[in-house]
Order: sequence, then structure tokens, then C-alpha cells
Amino acid sequence: LAGLLLLGTLRLAGTARQNDLAALFPVQGPALSIQYALNELRYKADQHEAHVQAFEAPITILENAGISVVIAGQNGTLYATPGTNAAAMASQALPPDALTQPRAPMVGRGMRHHHGMPHNIMQNTPPMPEQERPQDDAAEQLLWTQNGLYFSYTSPMTGTTVRAAGDLPFLAQERLKQGPQKHLLEGLLLLTVGSAILLIVLLGVYLSRLLSRQILEPLAELRAASARVRAGDLDTPMPPTGKDEMGEACQDFDAMRAELQASRDQKAQYDARRKELIAGISHDLATPLTLLKGYADGLLTGLAATAEKRQQYVQRIYGAACTLERLVNNLRSFSRLEMGRMPLHPEPVDLSAYFADYTAETAPMLQERGLLITLQDTAENSRVNIDRDAFARVVDNILGNAIKYKKDAQVAMELSLRNAADRLQLTFADHGPGVPEAALPHLFELFYRTDAARTDTRQGSGLGLAICHEIITGLGGTIAASTTPGGGLTLTINLPLADASAAQKEGTL
Repeated sequence: LAGLLLLGTLRLAGTARQNDLAALFPVQGPALSIQYALNELRYKADQHEAHVQAFEAPITILENAGISVVIAGQNGTLYATPGTNAAAMASQALPPDALTQPRAPMVGRGMRHHHGMPHNIMQNTPPMPEQERPQDDAAEQLLWTQNGLYFSYTSPMTGTTVRAAGDLPFLAQERLKQGPQKHLLEGLLLLTVGSAILLIVLLGVYLSRLLSRQILEPLAELRAASARVRAGDLDTPMPPTGKDEMGEACQDFDAMRAELQASRDQKAQYDARRKELIAGISHDLATPLTLLKGYADGLLTGLAATAEKRQQYVQRIYGAACTLERLVNNLRSFSRLEMGRMPLHPEPVDLSAYFADYTAETAPMLQERGLLITLQDTAENSRVNIDRDAFARVVDNILGNAIKYKKDAQVAMELSLRNAADRLQLTFADHGPGVPEAALPHLFELFYRTDAARTDTRQGSGLGLAICHEIITGLGGTIAASTTPGGGLTLTINLPLADASAAQKEGTL
């Protein structure tokens, strides 16, 4: 770009090719032209059939530079610059520092023919007297100093002698005058080089910062985060690192860290509740076993001497056995839930008729246990697909919890049925103590109990509502917990209607 700019400036300035050379190389340009012309004279003199016309080009260069030229053959002078004394040039004495050396003839160069030779070059001058010929034995003499130039060459091949002399100083030892063109070129060159250096420096700084910001810094953050994860720290997130490929990789790594953290926390909660469950069940297993052993020993040793006493002991033994059965059933249900093996066999059932019969049969017994239940049925279509045994367990768990956690002698519960779009909504709303608002989302988790300090599984093992959730979900429904207005706990179950379920299945076939 800088070279094109320089050459373009020279062309706009209208300079000749020789001036271009002198401008680009202000010390050697003219000197090279003079040396070229002298070398051309020497070459032409070695040609056997050379004519005066062959010397036109070098003669023109030298005469334009103010140098006189004389060419003499064996028969006399062939050419002399007008106004030049050939005899005086031949007899010119050279100082001791003149270059005097023999030159071998130059071969293999092509002839250059020029036309338009001036008339004085074509003229024939009288033969040079014998005494005017060089008397030295040297084939070539050259002296070019600040005082001028003198050149003499006699070809050993043709005997042709060429001489050149003038007051032109040796320009290689002087500096040309600082013209405006040279100042312009130097300024443009300096500006170009300076701009290129500045551009390279700025580009290097920009690329280094870009590399640091987009690659090195995210890599350092990624290495630090991986070291934290390797050390077990899953709680410290990675800071944002950008939206490029490296930033996406860091975001994926942080997402993996978050998943590992959630899995670790879930496992920790699961293990803690499992330990709590095992501790509670172990306690409850020991209690009924102790009762069984004590009352059986009383019967065997005759401690229960009367029939009434023996009946009382048998009832206590039966109650302890029922407690053991309930614990075993809970453990079996827990195992099935854990392995995902709780088979359901749904069939269409009209829940309006189901709960009408259920409340009629169980209301007196529930009232004796302290639960006053009322049924409100406004559903026009209550036909749903349920597993009768599994659904009965859901109802028993819900009603049993209301009785188990009541604070007063009796607690009221409203059981309502109504249609909601293509679903049947069942609501169990009791007016007992209820549960804290923060505990509502966790009621259906395995091993969850509102009182974490309680280990007596006779007051709940934390499996009842979790089992209810699995059963209702397996039937295609949902179950949720909320607070009853005025106090208490409300459990809402939504089940798809049997007709809607059939239509949905047909639509998917």
C-alpha cells in the first residue's frame, strides 16, 4: 500500500522514469545512469562491426549530463562532442588516485539500435594524430571525484577508443537538495509506517483483551467451579460468563451443578426421613410386642383368674396385633411405592352412590370415634374409574387423619361432590387444628410429618398421604391440600369422568 501510494504520487507529479529513480534513491539515481552509459560505451567499443549510430544512447545520456564524449577508431576520430578538443582530452593527465585497470571484453549482450541521431554525431572528423593517442598501456582509465569525471577505454578487440570527460561531480558523495517532492514522499512514508504500527498495536491490544474476556476468564471460572464441585461444594453457582460458545459451556456446567445439588438435597431429605421412619416403626413394633408378651404371660400364669379379666387381656392382645398389622401394611405399601409397583385395577364407579352407602354404614362408627361427617352431593355426573380397594384406602387415610389429629372430643367434616368441567371434584374439609401454611406443599411427600420431633408411628408414619397421592395419580387424578376457612385442613381430589376418559382413550387410538 505504501509503495503504490509513493508511485502514484510520482506519477501525479509528472516526473520521468529517471527522475523517479532519483527521487526514490536520491543519492544513487544519477550515478547509476552515468555508470550505465560508460559501461554501454565500453561494450559498443568491443563490437567489431559497431558504427557511430550504435553509440547514440550512451552518448545522449552523457551529453545531457554535461559530459563530453570522443570516439576514435584505428582510422581516426569517429565522433566528438561539438566544441570538444579531442587532442586535449587524449593528453589529459590523470592524478595518482585514478582507477587504471585492464578490462576483459564483454560478450553475450544484445545490440541496441537508436534512431534520430543528431547531425554532428554522424559527421566524420579528421584522423587523430598518432601523438594524440594514449601512450599508456592501460585498457581502461576512470576517475570520478568531486572535481569531475574522466573516462578512457581502448578495446583490445577492435582498437576503438572511447573517452568521456566533464565537470560533473560524483553525486554519490553529495546529498541532493531537499525538494518539496522528497519532503512529501518522506511525510507520506512516515505517516504510512506510523499508521501501520499504531494499527498493529491497537489490534494486538484488542485481540488480547478479547481473548482474555471470552476465553481465558471463562476458562478460569470453569476450572474454579470444577474444583469446587470436586471438593463437594455444590452450593456456589458460577457467575455469568457471556453468551458465546464458552459462555454456553459454562452455563451447562452450572446447570449440571444445580442438578447435582438438587439430587444431593433430595437424597439427604430422603435418607433423613427414612431413618426417622425406621426409628418410629422400630419403637412401635417394640410397644405392641411388649403388650403381646405381657398379656399372653398373664393368661399362661393364671394372672387373669376371672373370665372378665381374660376377656380384657384377649382384647388387648388383639389390639396389639392390629397395630402390628397396620405397621406391616404401611411397610409393604412403602416398598411398593419405592419400587413403583402398586398395581391398580380401575373400574367405572358412581361415587355419588358409593359415598351415600359409605356414610350410611360408617357414620355411626365414625361418630363414636369423634368424627361427625356430612355429605353434600351436587354432581350431575359422578361416574369415574377407580380401584375400589385402593380408593377405600385413600378415604380411610383421610378420615383417619382427621380423627387422629383432632384436639377436641369431636371434629366435623364436610364431604362434597361436584362437577368441574370433565372432572369430578371431591372435597374433604375438616375443622380440626389444621397444619401450618408452609407445610401444605409437603404433605404428600414420603416420610413427611408436620411434627418432626414425633417418632411414635401410632400418630402417623408419614406414609398415609404419600400413598394417597400415588393412588390418585395412578387413577389419572390430582390431590391438593389447603386450609379450611375458619380453621382446619381441606383435601381436594379431582378425578376424570369415566365418559371423558373413554373419549380421551378413543381419541388417542
